[in-house]
Amino acid sequence: MSPCPGRPAEETAGLPGLCGNRLQNILILFANSVEPEAIYSYFKVNFSRLLRAITNVENVEINRIAGAARGGLPYYLIVFLQFDSEDSLQKGLNSAAGQAMASDMSDFATGGVSVLFAQPSIELLGASKPTK
Repeated sequence: MSPCPGRPAEETAGLPGLCGNRLQNILILFANSVEPEAIYSYFKVNFSRLLRAITNVENVEINRIAGAARGGLPYYLIVFLQFDSEDSLQKGLNSAAGQAMASDMSDFATGGVSVLFAQPSIELLGASKPTK
């Protein structure tokens, strides 16, 4: 069964909940490893090149985690990729660069990696003024 009404399941396989022509985000969370500086060096030199080569990416943000409100740091890096639609996301991930990025991730992310797909759904506070 497809998570997107009116669309065959094979069109959305592996990407549950991504329906329609809305903005699509990918968050890649790199867990801490035993050698975080070596991972970061590899990331800067190699992985960031792959990110820049992915087609249809509207925005890329790379966040090196500096601290946490409580406890230890479960993640070392969080990468945010934004696409303008599901179609753009699919084309980007299925491109040669997207496939190379996915393959490379498992090679260097020794602490583990989580990939999340998200759609913006909450308007930022202050982004629009309420009417009186």
